[in-house]
This record gives sequence, structure tokens and C-alpha cells, in this order.
Amino acid sequence: MVSEDLELGFLERQRRKRLIVGMLVATDAVALLLATFLASYIRFHNLDALAGLENITADVSYYEISAVVSLIWLGFLWSERLYDLEQLTFGAGEFARVLRALAMGVVGFILATFALKTPGLSRGWTILAFGFAVLLVSGGRFLVRQFLAWKRSRGRLLRRTVVVGSNEEAASILRMLLLNPSQGLRPIGCLASSRQDVLTLDYCSELVPGLGAARDLVQVIREHRVDTVIIASSAFDHDVLARMIAELRGVDVSIHVSSGLFEVLTSRVLVREIAGVPLVTVRAVSLSAGNLVTKRIFDIVVASAVLLVGLPLWIFVAAAIYADCPGPIFYRQRRIGQNGAEFDMLKFRSMCVDADERLRALQAVNEASGPLFKMKDDPRVTRIGKWMRKFSIDEFPQLLNVLNGDMSLVGPRPPLPVETDMYSEQDWRRMEVPPGMTGLWQVSGRSSLTFEEMVRLDLFYIENWSVGFDLSLLMRTLPAVLFARGAY
Repeated sequence: MVSEDLELGFLERQRRKRLIVGMLVATDAVALLLATFLASYIRFHNLDALAGLENITADVSYYEISAVVSLIWLGFLWSERLYDLEQLTFGAGEFARVLRALAMGVVGFILATFALKTPGLSRGWTILAFGFAVLLVSGGRFLVRQFLAWKRSRGRLLRRTVVVGSNEEAASILRMLLLNPSQGLRPIGCLASSRQDVLTLDYCSELVPGLGAARDLVQVIREHRVDTVIIASSAFDHDVLARMIAELRGVDVSIHVSSGLFEVLTSRVLVREIAGVPLVTVRAVSLSAGNLVTKRIFDIVVASAVLLVGLPLWIFVAAAIYADCPGPIFYRQRRIGQNGAEFDMLKFRSMCVDADERLRALQAVNEASGPLFKMKDDPRVTRIGKWMRKFSIDEFPQLLNVLNGDMSLVGPRPPLPVETDMYSEQDWRRMEVPPGMTGLWQVSGRSSLTFEEMVRLDLFYIENWSVGFDLSLLMRTLPAVLFARGAY
């Protein structure tokens, strides 16, 4: 029976791998061909222009060159491990690797023309093809990711995962996996740490079933057809950890050992070998004055543009608010900003006029943890307010706070003064930067997150701040808002 389970698990993994890799190869091939065809059409207005490779043949056209260049580029994409499922699952620096592979492909083709002593390709065509290839390959891979996320949200194409360890770190890993099924890992259980004399508490039993102890790892993998093993490093002594990894040698399973650096972005982490010892190097955070000025300029430009483009929507929303529940269009609420400074945050009014007075009577049915107040069916919310909140339209007037300098486009959400009365010293760290209209918490679960998880994500954002990180969060906010994920 065990051998049959192992064979079924192996066949399932191979089928899933072939499907995903096949989708990626097909998508990349179509994107590369389309990029080269577009370059030919824009540069020469047809696909049959001669490439000028006299030493090969006088009749080679860019239509034919497109196929050759696309194959070369596919080879470089493969060399950058862009068809490795581990890289796809975790998506570490994919765009940078796509850019590097395509650039290396261009260099490789130019060197080939030198070696063959041919005049080479049109420089305009090469630049156009490279630019289109970067855009189309990245766009195609984004669509593949969205398709996989959709399938995974419905329980398909998931990798059966076991977390080894039962301490607080293991529980944090499990919570992140359960909150993000789009990553493709489905935790089916955990294994208790062997250090039970030291780690007497079981943090994982309420999240997933316990499948035994760490010493039973190989047996559990075989019995439960496990695809992926994640080891919480802080739950084990070094010799035990080394022995577990050695036992898994030859077992068809992916092995990951957590670093424990939950607050550090992977782009800041390097693994280097010094005197035969593997060391984890963490790059410093750059919070220079120049970067902060860049962030402020970006906030002003984007906020101004969105205000101008969205003006017709503002007029429509204002009229709908007044028609549904006569009263002020905007709602001003005192909030806490950077370093504890207070300011009036603006929103479109989504509640009845006496909402603040009715809050105390609803505290008994608060559905949030910590100092937050959340209620899924809040009776104070108006009919138009429910629609605005679903798509976060009530937040739009905060663009005025951004222009005024009280807020940024991206950052921790500004708390109410009464909420900060219950803040610990650790909680106050989230106010070290300007508060934002959106942030990491909003693209990671929004209203479904607990206060502790929100603080952890905010601190992660602060520790890893960069203009590029802000841009990526803004892009990730769009689908979260459009599909109303996690909104009340």
C-alpha cells in the first residue's frame, strides 16, 4: 500500500510539473514570437524584410530570424531557471531574471553574428524586439500566475506540505501558508519538535493536524504523499537539523529550512560561504533623504493625476451619498500619523451621521482583535456606503491628505487615538513612517487579518522599504480592490 501511495504521489507531482512547465514554455514562446513579429512590422512594416545575413543566404527574412531568436531566448530563460517550479512557487526576483535572460540572449546573438562574420541584425529591430519581449514575457507569466492562483484558490494544483516543528516559528509559517493558498503550498499537518523538554507548548495543533514527531518524517512523507517539507530551524538543534536533511537525501520531496527572518524581504538576503561556513547576509535598509524625497515626489505626481482623472466619479459619488442619507459628503476623523502626530483623515461618508455616537453600543459585538473595531454587518453603514466600502471608494479623498503631506500612497494604516492608547512599544514602531492609503496588510488579507498580523506586516514593510517596494504594493492593490478581497 505504501509503495502504491508513493507511486501515485510521484505520478501526481510529475503531471503537475509537466502541466505548469508546459504552460510557461508555451506562453513564453508565443510572447517571444509576437515580440519579434511586432518589431519586424514596426521597423519594416512587413515580416519579410531581409535580415542581410549575406554569408548564410541572401534570402533570410526577419520572419525566419524571429523563430531562431525566440529559440535562443527560450534557452537563456531555461538557463536562468525560469522553468524551475521552486522558483515559480515563490516568485523570487522573476522579473529581474527575465530581464537578465533576454539581455544575455541579445548579447549571445550579436556574438554569433560576429563569429559568423555577418553584418548582423538591424539595431532598431533588435531594440524593439528586446523591449517587446520583456513586456510580453513578463505579462504572459503574470497571466499564468493569475491562472494558477485561481486554480489553487479552488483547491487544485496544490503541493501537499508538512511543517516540521511545533514552536511559534512553525505556527507563523503555517498561518502564512493558510492565508496565501496562491503560493501553491497546502499544509496537511505538522510534526512535533524533538526538543519537547524545552519546547513544551504546541503552537500548531489548532491550525493543522499533528502527524507525529520529527523522527517520523520519512515515514510521514511516504504515508501522506508529501510534496514539500518546511523545517522550522529554531525548533531543532543543529545536529538534529543536519540529520533530518541527510535522511531526506534521495527522497522525492522539496526541502526548505526557514531562516527565521520574517521581517526581512528576500531581496535583502544573500547566502554566502566564508571559510566553508554558509552565512546569511542581510543588506542594510536604505532610508536615505534622497529616497524619501523621491517617494514624496511620486506621491504628489500620482495623487494629482488620480484626482484629475477621477473627478467625474467623485461628483457621482457625492450626489449618491447625499441622495441616500442627507448630510456631509466627507467624513473627517482624527488619526495618528508619523511619530504620533495627529491629523484629520478624509473619507467619503459611508455611515449614518451619528455613527460615532452609536459606536459604544456596538463594542460588545466587535469582531476584531486588539484595539481595532470591525463588524461585518455594521448597522451604521448606509446602502451606498456598503458599495463604496466593498471597492474602497470611500478611501479616495485621502488623496488630499497625501497632497497635504499627512499621508503617503503606501504605508501603515493610520490608527485612531483611542487605538494607540492600547499600543505596546513594539506596536508604536509601525508609526515610524508616514501612514498610507494602502499597504502590505491590504494586499495580504485586508479585513481578515488580526491586529498582531497587521503589525507584523507593517514592520516588515518598514524594514524593507524602497520606492520599488511601494510600486509593487500599488500594483498588487489594484486586484485586491477590484475583486474586493477581504473588504467589509
